[in-house]
Amino acid sequence: MTYRSSFFGILFNCLIVGIVSIGGAGAVNTEQDAAGHHQSAAGKVYGKVTQTMDAAGYTYAEVDTGKEKIWAAARKTVLKKGDMIAFSTVMPMKKYYSKSLKREFSVVYFVNQFITDKKPGANNQPVQSTPHANIKSQQTLEPVAGIKKIEGGHTISDIYKNKKSLKGKTVLVRGKVTKFTAKVMNKNWLHIMDGSTHNDLTITTDGVAAVNDVVVIEGKLKLDKDYNYGYVYPLIVENAKILKE
Repeated sequence: MTYRSSFFGILFNCLIVGIVSIGGAGAVNTEQDAAGHHQSAAGKVYGKVTQTMDAAGYTYAEVDTGKEKIWAAARKTVLKKGDMIAFSTVMPMKKYYSKSLKREFSVVYFVNQFITDKKPGANNQPVQSTPHANIKSQQTLEPVAGIKKIEGGHTISDIYKNKKSLKGKTVLVRGKVTKFTAKVMNKNWLHIMDGSTHNDLTITTDGVAAVNDVVVIEGKLKLDKDYNYGYVYPLIVENAKILKE
């Protein structure tokens, strides 16, 4: 098991340095029990897969660390019982209910990716998970016709063009909801578009909206916002109020 322990230590060091800073990116201190399970220092864990479930584009994996069994979820990844995987525990979701699986998890860790000792390939390559996953790239998005600029507010194009002067200020903008994701990092996330640009606008909010709703949002514009663990946004509107039209 020495090789495997070293392998996961190296992978975890790369994962933490390259993706997230959680208070020290040195080598991982690990321990091994008689059954061959592994658990790392706080915030970083690895162990043996005991069961998996796929739902709504995600793979949920139960992992036996040798001390406890915990659940984690990432974008769909091919895993099987007995695989050794590694991941971060920086984003726990307590009492999380999965509508797709129709079950509640006392705690599930939503992670950027599962690190395995398999050779990456088309069927097991981990895919980055973000609140805006599955949205088409900005280059392929089409402006939404008929969305007019709200009086006293901005178009999405205005916000992009004037982002430096608008940084930290409250912006008011109308758009059509193209994606809504609830309860990620204790926030609801939505993307809106209008007819002024191919770019969409990402918003965090306590409110709710459905895809295809036309809404007016009001919130503070932030630039180069880093939520840690791969959630980095060059431009985002935070803690927005939502008015449906």
